[in-house]
Amino acid sequence: MVDPVRRAVPTPSGWLINPEKKLVLFFIRDPKSLMRMPKVITQLWYATPDGIPTKIKNTRTMELEDANETWFELLSNGWELVEHQINDDVA
Repeated sequence: MVDPVRRAVPTPSGWLINPEKKLVLFFIRDPKSLMRMPKVITQLWYATPDGIPTKIKNTRTMELEDANETWFELLSNGWELVEHQINDDVA
């Protein structure tokens, strides 16, 4: 008998920067949520013109569908994915 392979549902993750370069929004999967029903944590940060986060404005937890909707809506409104992901240097 073959055991089913469990895989996490893909979630939006990374940093988006607003068109004015004053805010960045961080998306990360909530590690405490279930694999089959993931939640996403977002953190909105004030940022320097270079896109470096300086001070957190708020944190929210949302359902996956809402996070996907927010992610794609922001991208369609001019927000951009930060190419050099800030959290890459931490690992």
